[in-house]
Amino acid sequence: MNRQTTGILFSYTNKSAYHDSCVPKPTAPPPEPSAPGKLNKDGDYNNCNAVIQDVIWKQSVHAERRCLKNWEEDWGFLTDYDAKGNIKEKEELPEKSNMFSDSIPNTNSGNYGNRLVSDAGKTMQSLEFKFFSEGRRKKLPKEMICY
Repeated sequence: MNRQTTGILFSYTNKSAYHDSCVPKPTAPPPEPSAPGKLNKDGDYNNCNAVIQDVIWKQSVHAERRCLKNWEEDWGFLTDYDAKGNIKEKEELPEKSNMFSDSIPNTNSGNYGNRLVSDAGKTMQSLEFKFFSEGRRKKLPKEMICY
């Protein structure tokens, strides 16, 4: 049996707007992680995958910790001087100190209660009492009590 077809049966086209938005765009290959002494640029960080970003992050955290450890040795002498270059007098710390104060409130609830002593606080308390009176329980008349 011999079949013969003529004409175009199918049309393949790749000019669809939906198709073009779904096709992944070619990107540059991700940069290699830098050597420990070399700094990375922001563009390098944005164009790399998650593994390389993690390596760069670990390198930057390690460098920051190293700088913190060496700060006292390199720059600690600056804490002994004021802004004009004069030597600061060191303040003696008290041997015993009390965490709690007698003059100001020590907790948030004490802070709230401290404000209620003033005239404005007393006015606010009375207004709250008046405005929220509908929500309070009221004594029922004797006819309504059934026990």
